[in-house]
Amino acid sequence: MKIFVTGGAGYIGSHTCVELLTAGYNVVVYDNLSNSSVEAIKRVESITGKSVEFIEGDIRDKAKLESSMSGCDAVIHFAGLKAVGESVEKPLEYYDNNVCGTLRLLEAKRNVGVK
Repeated sequence: MKIFVTGGAGYIGSHTCVELLTAGYNVVVYDNLSNSSVEAIKRVESITGKSVEFIEGDIRDKAKLESSMSGCDAVIHFAGLKAVGESVEKPLEYYDNNVCGTLRLLEAKRNVGVK
């Protein structure tokens, strides 16, 4: 089973990837690296001894989401902005990423047949 993890290079996402890989799943990480680093993916691979497919991309890019999650069986979504202070200063950016981005992700899932 292949799991598509948005925000998989972040703290919670990378820990989830470790658990998924340890449980025998294949993992595709999709992350724009705005609050994370590709180093996290390297650490996940080092801890588990298994490779991770990494795709740098934004959840608001529906076309890239669709091409990236093709062949995946499930999605775990962690690609959200979360700093309270910054969200008060930039509410539209947070809404665009967290709400609109999630809608694009759900549309892409539907379009490629990921249940």
